[in-house]
Amino acid sequence: MNNNVPKLRFKEFSDEWEEKKLGSIGEFFKGSGISKSDLSESGKECILYGELYTTYGEVITSIRSKTDISLKNAVLSKINDVIIPSSGETAVDIATASCVMKDNVLLGGDLNVFRPNKDNGLFISYQLNNAKKKEIAKIAQGASVVHIYNEQLKKVKVDTPSLQEQEKIANFFSILDELIEEQEGKVKDLELYKKGMMQKIFKQEIRFKDDNGLDYPEWEEKKITEIFNITRGQVIAKTSISPIKIDRSIYPVYSSQTSNYGILGYDSSYDFDGEFLTWTTDGANAGKVFKRNGKFRCTNVCGLLVEKDITKGFANEFIKEILEKETPKHVSYIGNPKLMNGVIGDIKIRIPLLEEQRKIADFLSNIDKIVEEEKKNLADLREMKKSLLQQMFV
Repeated sequence: MNNNVPKLRFKEFSDEWEEKKLGSIGEFFKGSGISKSDLSESGKECILYGELYTTYGEVITSIRSKTDISLKNAVLSKINDVIIPSSGETAVDIATASCVMKDNVLLGGDLNVFRPNKDNGLFISYQLNNAKKKEIAKIAQGASVVHIYNEQLKKVKVDTPSLQEQEKIANFFSILDELIEEQEGKVKDLELYKKGMMQKIFKQEIRFKDDNGLDYPEWEEKKITEIFNITRGQVIAKTSISPIKIDRSIYPVYSSQTSNYGILGYDSSYDFDGEFLTWTTDGANAGKVFKRNGKFRCTNVCGLLVEKDITKGFANEFIKEILEKETPKHVSYIGNPKLMNGVIGDIKIRIPLLEEQRKIADFLSNIDKIVEEEKKNLADLREMKKSLLQQMFV
C-alpha cells in the first residue's frame, strides 16, 4: 500500500508522490523595489507584496497595479512563477503563495520568487497555501514584523506527483476558483443593487402605491424618542455564556461586535422577547444597527430601541436601514467611539405611513433573503474547496 498518496485523486493516477525540497526543483530570487507611491494609472503591470494579502489568491491571471518608474534591475515574471511575501504581520499571514500566470510583470521588493524547473507552479501554489502553510509559518522569524527568506524556503518539502497529475489538480482548482469568483461577484452585485434601491427609496425617487393604486401621504419627520423607548443591555461576562448553542443555552447574547450578527454567545435565559432594533453603543462599530427578532439578551455596549406602541410595527427592516444611514453622523470620536442613548434619541428621521413602511421593509427583506441565499452558496463553495484541498494533497 502506498503511503505518500492523497485520500482523493483522479482515477487514472496511482503512483506514489515524491517528497522534494523546493530548492531542488527550481530557483529562488528576490523581487525589486516598488512602493505604493510608485503606482500610476498607466505603465507596466506590477505586483506589490502587500497585494498577496489583500488582492490575490493562489492564482494571478489579471494584474491590478501599474507603474511607470524605470527600474535598472527590474525583476520580470515568467508564467508559472510562484511568489511568496518576505515580510508580514504574522507567521500565518506570511505563509501565502500565488502563481503568476503572465509574463513580464514587474515583481516588487519584499517578494520571494520561486521559478520551478518543470513542475506546475499553480499546483505548488495550492500546496504551499494549504497543506504546507503550517510548515512555512513555523520557519518565519520575527515578532512585530515577521520575515521569511529564500534560504529558508529552499528547505521546505513539497510532495509532487507526475506533471500530468499536477496539471489536472491545478486545472481542477482553477475552475473551482472561477466558480467562487463568479459567486463573489453575484453577491457583490446584489448588495450594490440593494444599496442603489435603498438610496432611491430614501430620496423618494421610488414610491410604493396603496392597494388602490393611490399615492401614500408625504413622509413625516420624527425624533427617535417619539417612537421608541431607549435602553441598553447589562454587563454579561463572556465566561458565563456558551460560545455555541448547546443544551439549554439557546438564546443569543448580542454585543458590540458586528461579525456573526453581533452574537457574543448563547445563554439559558432571555431578557427580551419580540421585535426590536439594537445598536452598538461603544467601540469601533459604534452606530451599527441591527433588527432583532425573538428571545435574546444583550450586553451593556448594546443599545436597545423598544417600540412605544408595538401595534405600530416600527421595529422593522426599513426603519433599521434609514436609521443606520443617520447614526454614523452622530458617533462621537473623542476617545473611544460612542453613540450614547441621549444622542441617538435626538436623531430625526423622515418616515412614511406605516403601511408604506411595511411594503418597503418587505421589499428590502426579500432582497436580503436572496443575498443570504447567495452568501450561503458562496460559503458552501469555499467549504468544498477547503475540503477538497485537504483530500487531494498529501
